Amino acid sequence: MAAAFLAAFILVISPDRLAAKSPKKGGEPPPALVKVSPVLKKKVVTRITLVGTAEPRSETVVASEEAGLVRKMLVDEGDQVKMNQTLCIQDATQLTLKMEASRATLGEAEVMQARAQREWERQKRLFAINSVSKKAYEDAQFDVGAARKKVARLQAELYTLMDQVKKKTIYAPVSGYVVERHTLKGQWLGKGDPVVTLTVIDPIRVMVPVPERYVSRIKKGDSSEVTFDALRGRTFKGVIDAIIPKADRAGRTFPVRIEIPNSKGTIKAGMLGRATLAVGDPHKALLVPKDALVLSGTGKSVYVINDQTAHLVSVKTGPAHGSLIEVEGSLKAGQRVVVRGNERLMPGQPVKVVGSPAR
Repeated sequence: MAAAFLAAFILVISPDRLAAKSPKKGGEPPPALVKVSPVLKKKVVTRITLVGTAEPRSETVVASEEAGLVRKMLVDEGDQVKMNQTLCIQDATQLTLKMEASRATLGEAEVMQARAQREWERQKRLFAINSVSKKAYEDAQFDVGAARKKVARLQAELYTLMDQVKKKTIYAPVSGYVVERHTLKGQWLGKGDPVVTLTVIDPIRVMVPVPERYVSRIKKGDSSEVTFDALRGRTFKGVIDAIIPKADRAGRTFPVRIEIPNSKGTIKAGMLGRATLAVGDPHKALLVPKDALVLSGTGKSVYVINDQTAHLVSVKTGPAHGSLIEVEGSLKAGQRVVVRGNERLMPGQPVKVVGSPAR
C-alpha cells in the first residue's frame, strides 16, 4: 500500500509536469503603453523671463507755498486725486482783509489818475493857443505820469495779495494717489512745509535687471509681457521705455524700465513682476514638449517611435517656448516622441501608442 502511494506522488511531481507548468524562458514582455507627440519645426523668437519690481512713474511731495494755519484737509492716505483737485485750504482771513483794503486804495488812485488825465487834456488845449504857461502844461503832464505809476504800483500790490490768497488753497499738481499725509487740520504750515506725498502709477514702471549678455539684443520700444505674483492669471502688455547704460557691478546686470498702462491702479508700486523679453531674431527650430525629455547622468534624450519600437536619441536643449522647448539632435519634423510613459522605457522596447497625439 505504501509503495503504491509513493509511485503516485512521484508521478505528480515528475519533471515533465513541472516543465508544463513553468512559463517559457525568453518570452517577450508586453508592449509598453505610451502617449506621443510630433516633433515640430516652427519659426520662434528666443525669450527670457526676468524678475523685476513695479515702481511709480513719479513721486512728488506737495509743499505749502505760503505759511498759514490749516483750515481744511480734504484728502487722506490712499485717496486717488485728479490734477488740480483741492488738497488743503489754509486760513486766509488776514490776507483777504488786506486785499480789500488794497482794492479800495487802488480805486481811489484810479479816480485821481482820471482827474489828472482830464486836467492834462485841458492844459494841452490851452497851451496850444498860448493861454497857459509851459510850466503849467508840464506840471499837468507830470501829475498824469505820477498818477499812472501809482495805479500800476497799487495794482501790483493787489495782484500779489491775490496770488498769496490763491496759494492758501493747495492743489494736486498731477493725478495720482496720496501715499503720505504730512499735516492735519489746525496745524501750522510754514512756507515750503510738506502737505502730502503723491505717487503717479499710470503708467506704472517695472524695473528689470537684464544680464549683460542679453542687453545688446533688446532696444527701446520693444514690447514685453509682464505677470505679477499678486495678480495671478493676468498678463499685462508693456513697452521698454529705457535701458539704463550703467551696470550693477555685483550682478553685471543693466536696469531696463518697462512702462505699462495702469489707469485703474490695478498694479501697485512694489509688486513683484516677471517680464518676458524677446532677446533674439526670429529663427526656425525643432520643438518638442518638455515632457518628452528624459534626464540621465549622461545628458538629455528623447524616445522616438519607429516601427512600434522606442529608440533613444540624445539631444541638446535650447530656450523654452511655453510648454515646448528647442532641441538639437538626430530628429526630424513629424517624428513621434514619447511624452507619457517614457519614465521606465528601455531602448528597443516595443510600445503601443494610446490616445491622440499631443500637440
